[in-house]
Amino acid sequence: MSTRKFKKLKVLAKIEGTSGTDAGPTAAANGIVLRNVTFTPLEGEKVSRDLLPGNLGNQGGYLTGTYAKIEGEFDMAGSGTPGTPPAWGVLARMCNRAETITEDVSVAYSPISDGEESGTIYWNHDGVRHVLLYCKGNLKGDQTSGKIPVFKISLIGLLGTITDAVDAAPVLTAFKRPVIVSKANTSISIHGVPSTASPLESFAFDDGTKVEPRFLIGSESVEITDRVSTARAVVEARSLSVVDWFAKARAQPRVGDEIVVTHGNVAGNIVEMRGPKAEIDKVAQGETQGILNYSLDIDLCPDAGNDEWIITVK
Repeated sequence: MSTRKFKKLKVLAKIEGTSGTDAGPTAAANGIVLRNVTFTPLEGEKVSRDLLPGNLGNQGGYLTGTYAKIEGEFDMAGSGTPGTPPAWGVLARMCNRAETITEDVSVAYSPISDGEESGTIYWNHDGVRHVLLYCKGNLKGDQTSGKIPVFKISLIGLLGTITDAVDAAPVLTAFKRPVIVSKANTSISIHGVPSTASPLESFAFDDGTKVEPRFLIGSESVEITDRVSTARAVVEARSLSVVDWFAKARAQPRVGDEIVVTHGNVAGNIVEMRGPKAEIDKVAQGETQGILNYSLDIDLCPDAGNDEWIITVK
């Protein structure tokens, strides 16, 4: 009897034609590579029996509404070819985003309020395959200076089969190598203030998608019920004559202005994120290496509906 190794993970993901019906992802076409993963293979609500049998003790109960959870990260990089969806596009689609392809130019992932897609995930951790159906989730992103930029996912899926299985190694060549977050590779503009004038230590966003497993008589599903998108920027503190973040945060009515984040310089490996109406909220002061900084909490608000945070790969 041999032990099972954590690093021997094979993940396949494919959009479902009918939500909750196994889409049949294959190793040749639907491979996914993740890092920093957490897998909860059996989650649910514990319903206690609460009997009164005349003595103390645990009376047991039932685990109902069972589902599985996946959390992980993947590289923030393009497909290598403008107008070709990146390998992680299937995960963005599961996270309440519509994919729009402009041939030979770009692929955009925009938030949606209806018609969301679900996916099937095969999670094989060294010989045990978990099939997750109706998968939907939330998307986040993190760009920290000197680090690898990443997207982060949190997915919920209904339980399919759990079996011993020897799956073929997935083809992962579609996942391209990212470039490090740096002055040379990354530019960020917040309310018209470029990162050259107000340098950043980091920038992160959270789609804030609320995902709920729903178990009814006659129906089991995973539903998207709300979305409240936010971001946080950690900027080097400069004089107010350069930029007055406090004035922007205190302005009434709230001032919603554009944020543009561009990472990468080579066509096919450029990831742009844009929010047309970003409201700066609280401002906190801190320090790094003895240098003062400000943490800006930001509300990402829609301008024309379903456009509060659009990710474009080009």
